[in-house]
Amino acid sequence: MHAATKTAGTCAVPDFRLADGTAVPLRLAYTCHGPAAGRTFLLLHGYTGSHFALDATPRAADSGWAAAWAGDGKALDTRHDRIITVNLPGSSYGSEWSGGEASYATVKAMAGAIDALLAQLGVAHLSGVIGYSFGGYVALQLKSDYPARVGHVLALCTATQGRGDAADVDAMRRLDSVDKRYAFRVATLMKAGLAEWADDHGDAALQDQLAAVRRWAGEYSAASLWRLRAAAVTFAVAGCPPDTTMLYASSDTLFPPPAGTPSDRIVETRYGHQALVLDPAPWIAPVARWVERCPHTDINTTEVENT
Repeated sequence: MHAATKTAGTCAVPDFRLADGTAVPLRLAYTCHGPAAGRTFLLLHGYTGSHFALDATPRAADSGWAAAWAGDGKALDTRHDRIITVNLPGSSYGSEWSGGEASYATVKAMAGAIDALLAQLGVAHLSGVIGYSFGGYVALQLKSDYPARVGHVLALCTATQGRGDAADVDAMRRLDSVDKRYAFRVATLMKAGLAEWADDHGDAALQDQLAAVRRWAGEYSAASLWRLRAAAVTFAVAGCPPDTTMLYASSDTLFPPPAGTPSDRIVETRYGHQALVLDPAPWIAPVARWVERCPHTDINTTEVENT
């Protein structure tokens, strides 16, 4: 057994192309947990989330969102395997570019930046990628564009085509104060499982959740909201790439399980799209089964040629 390690840093991507063609210097923030000698997994956050997925930190209101199933002794075990997390370009938690204020990064460009990060870290091959919601878009794009780099994908509560339209992007631009962002996020969460969760857990628990949302509203910018929404609107891949597992929440109205989805690909929960965070226990077993299917192979750490 290897001793668990944790590092955090940024990767420079000097010629990052935005959606309008503008080339900007990007600083991509990431963390690494676990030994480099094990399998390597990539974990990608949702639309309003952060890459601080494994443990609590004051830097993000949602920190530790994957801690029920990722970390020391968990289904995705950092005592044996390495987990890389990335703050997606356009988000408010460390990944930044200079210039191009009027444009946004496409999901395809995000996948390219992650490929550049992996090359700089000397990661030839990812045993698996787990992407939640918007992060699922990026996971599917990464597998589609860099199949030699990526082994298996677990896409949680997501789809092969993005949601929304230009009117949604404009609405996000107008969320230019903490109060506006707070009201927007509360309304969204109440429709995505928080109302049912509050019914089950009581007002005191709800107030704790709302306090975290208020904190988030001070951390997250309108620019991040509209840029990532624009990326979502323009995202699409031509079906699921090979070696992809789609996992759905039974009550999710944003990404409902398609007709005919096998029962072992549906997590039974009352808490909708937020169930992965609000109700993590039912997700542990399916994540563990997926991790077990990812091969234990020794892969060198030289850069691979992508196809």
